[in-house]
Amino acid sequence: MTAPAGASASGTVADAPRGELDGRGRLVVADRVVEKIAAQAAAEVDRATGSPRRLLGVAVGSAEDRPQVDARVDWPVATVSVVMSVAWPTPVLEVTEQVRRHVTERLADLAGVRTAGVDIRVTSLPGPRSRDRRVS
Repeated sequence: MTAPAGASASGTVADAPRGELDGRGRLVVADRVVEKIAAQAAAEVDRATGSPRRLLGVAVGSAEDRPQVDARVDWPVATVSVVMSVAWPTPVLEVTEQVRRHVTERLADLAGVRTAGVDIRVTSLPGPRSRDRRVS
């Protein structure tokens, strides 16, 4: 991450808009905060969920509640990577476009960050949970 002089290694520095907060200081938004906002925004999209942990390519356990997100911020622009699942039988392209749009909007609204891109990797298509079957 590259930020103006005075930025911490773990955050992003934003100058306050001129006229509104003259002389009050700077706003620092940590990369991790951008990641959490993006993860929550992705989870707010219907049929988008986190991905289950994998061991040697096999899903182990249940899916996480929120998608995993990595963000690289070069103030005021972020590049975001999302790893998620899309519930079957929803069209993957439809859900990923909704996630991309919603993440972009929420980052702009809540953190003042523009997105250069939102890369999405869909790792699974979980179907409806089946009931335990009994043998009669």
